[in-house]
Amino acid sequence: MSDNDAGLVAQGLGKLYDGNWAIQDVSLRIEPGTVVALVGHNGAGKSTLLRALSGAERPDEGEVLIDGKRVVMSSPADAAAAGIACVYQELSLVDQLTVAQNLYLGCELNKGGILSRKEMADQTDRLCEEFKIPVSSSDMVGDLPVAQRQMVEVVRAVHRGSRYLLLDEPTTALELAQIEQLLETIRALARDRGIGVMLVDHKLDEVFAVAEKVIALSNGHVVLQGTTDEVDRAAVVRAVVGHDSASVELDMQAGTVALESSPMDAGFLIDPQKAIFVADHIRSPRLRDVSLSVEPGQILGIYGLVGAGRSRFLRTVYGVEPLTSGSFLIKKEEYVPRSARYAIQRHIALVPEERKRDGFIPMMSGRDNAALPVLDRFERFFFLMWARIRANADEIMKRVTVRGDVSAPLSRLSGGNQQKVLFAKAIMQSPQVLLLDEPTKGVDIGAKEEIHSLIRGLAEKTGAAVLMVSSEEEELIDVADVVTVFRGGFCDGVVYPAKGLTQARLRELAWSEEGLEPSEFQVATCPS
Repeated sequence: MSDNDAGLVAQGLGKLYDGNWAIQDVSLRIEPGTVVALVGHNGAGKSTLLRALSGAERPDEGEVLIDGKRVVMSSPADAAAAGIACVYQELSLVDQLTVAQNLYLGCELNKGGILSRKEMADQTDRLCEEFKIPVSSSDMVGDLPVAQRQMVEVVRAVHRGSRYLLLDEPTTALELAQIEQLLETIRALARDRGIGVMLVDHKLDEVFAVAEKVIALSNGHVVLQGTTDEVDRAAVVRAVVGHDSASVELDMQAGTVALESSPMDAGFLIDPQKAIFVADHIRSPRLRDVSLSVEPGQILGIYGLVGAGRSRFLRTVYGVEPLTSGSFLIKKEEYVPRSARYAIQRHIALVPEERKRDGFIPMMSGRDNAALPVLDRFERFFFLMWARIRANADEIMKRVTVRGDVSAPLSRLSGGNQQKVLFAKAIMQSPQVLLLDEPTKGVDIGAKEEIHSLIRGLAEKTGAAVLMVSSEEEELIDVADVVTVFRGGFCDGVVYPAKGLTQARLRELAWSEEGLEPSEFQVATCPS
């Protein structure tokens, strides 16, 4: 085997979903003992590529080679047998098992058919000590913090002999000290064990701190590929932003990058005196510093990369994430988040990202789900007036055009109608502040358009402040009045008129390294 054959190689990979290419003609190499960073905007195809390389998806085009030999992977088990392991954002550990049981799940040690529990526990403790994870083999995984669970999953992959490790946004839920520890572990895996690592990451500081090579994806295509000595950060940003904002040309021999940038559009700050909702220097374990304001009847779109803190912020407002410092004002009165129940009492409604997990009770009817947060408003002499409850719920669900039997279990309705029931649930709370986290996730095109109209109508007719988190640039541009951008748990309150934005402009703002200070813009009050 020549040096040119060594490594994990993808040649012309393509994956088709519903007639659209998620990735197309993707070619790359992960060499043993090196760290390759994979970057790209939301929806660029990074997760699809990882699934294709890890056996979770069969590519429709192209092939994968290891050390010059073609490998066919029909499942993650095939990939594991070939020496490839993938650690996704959603960890695959079993919370109800111990650390040792997770490490040896499916490959338990035994003698004469009897499990060698002590040997597995001793080896697990040695591995945890080697990787500096402060856990015991007998600890239940479900009781561990996210950072330690993530490290256990990495150790499990290494322990099972993986030669290539694919890491999907591993630092998203970690704090600074935990990130430093993980990055050092990645360096050590490549340097000391010769493992080839592909690291999917949005944070360029981390990319250039740990990777020898960077690959940028945009709309399913490789648009930039080179070593971190050849490619600077500006080139990476321009590559993932898109060609309507900048063009990227990499001369591999000369090691230079030519950039053609678009002019920066000015943003502005909303006048807090006009705002119905104000967040002032909000900090939490996952938020560095967030300030923003929303006027009555205004839709504020919130954009950012995965892990930027958008959902964390909404959950902090709603009282289900801790607040460290800072303050909120609603109609110029102080609001201190305490719990979801307290938020509902203060007329704050949330439509969560994961509706099946956080949004409704599946076996309860649609009308009862919609009325659940406000049952106390229909109480008389310690009895619930069910006829009035259901009449009110039916009327609101008719207004939001829920189709199907609303008296049947909500799980029987389509995804789009389930989402509309969540909007009916929010409307019944008479919200002053409406928090929308990916409001059209998992719904079809028709339902999406109806929900967009519903959001606009709610803002206009109720005068509520609407904060809408979305990863879809087109959705924000079409639905929001103004858009602000989160970067690494930071938001400076600068907003941009949605009509003046493009997809590339949004990506450019999200990928800026430190965030743009308000002084760089023409700061003015929001036009009435």
